[in-house]
Amino acid sequence: MITNEINRQLRKIKSIDFSKWGVTFWLIKRTMAQKDARYHVLRVDIESRLEQRFRGYLEDQLQSRDFHVSQYDFNNTDGDDTLFTIATDETDFVKIAAEINRGFNNQRVEKYEELLNSWAYITLFENNSERIYAWRKINADTQPKKIKSKNALFFRNHQLVDIEEKEIFMISPQYDFFVYEGTTFIANKRQFESSMNFREGMKTYAEEVLADFDKIFDDVGIIREFVGTNLHHLRKLSSIHKSEYYKKPNYMQDLIKVCVDEKWELRISNGKIIVEKETVELLLKLLNNDRLRSPIDGELFDASAKNHVAKISGT
Repeated sequence: MITNEINRQLRKIKSIDFSKWGVTFWLIKRTMAQKDARYHVLRVDIESRLEQRFRGYLEDQLQSRDFHVSQYDFNNTDGDDTLFTIATDETDFVKIAAEINRGFNNQRVEKYEELLNSWAYITLFENNSERIYAWRKINADTQPKKIKSKNALFFRNHQLVDIEEKEIFMISPQYDFFVYEGTTFIANKRQFESSMNFREGMKTYAEEVLADFDKIFDDVGIIREFVGTNLHHLRKLSSIHKSEYYKKPNYMQDLIKVCVDEKWELRISNGKIIVEKETVELLLKLLNNDRLRSPIDGELFDASAKNHVAKISGT
């Protein structure tokens, strides 16, 4: 559920005159140590014209359109003009912000080679104590590289010259996510999850849930094999971990009763759910309370991403 505080933050961002804000540019390096991501930042000097371009990118992406704002869920799907929100302290970004806060103690880029093999870049907008961090993950297409000028000629020192190679750093007019006042506003969910090491987090959640399932079901191996390293299935277990419906009093008993009454495909024996390869996907849906009935016409739907509206009286 989107809080009044998040709506206030977004309204404030839309009203800011960024022409008065300072702009700095930071390059992010990442290394992995036993599935834990470690980040190192470099500060990069930029000219004033580039500062203005970055301000324009921010204004265009956040101020020139109306957004549908929704709370981040593992099963959200990216959409046009959609922002997902999550508390920043639930992400790896707190590690990166701590590095940037070291300011001029961070290494300054002196050579082009220091730009290579980078993970992401951040444009930091500052006005007194206010900060907006804008993140863009670097991919194979935008990784700094030397490229041949092909047929291009450059007019320099009053003559046309042929330059064999140019040292290129690609920037994009679109950011993946923004961080402001402890809230992360996600414009590109896939890039956000990749940037913030969420896949490893999902694997951890999956192992915790499977350990719990060992106490509930006789054959968790079938679930473990079904999930494997499949990102879609890891998302499902992560959602189950977050919602924890299966831990609520009477949820499992009610699930079994409804399966019997509705004649759903799960196999029930002696009051217990029997895990089977043929129905494991349905089982995970029901454990995450993904099968919903419309109060209007009674139609049933499977819905992975859910926005809570109200609790039914008496339940």
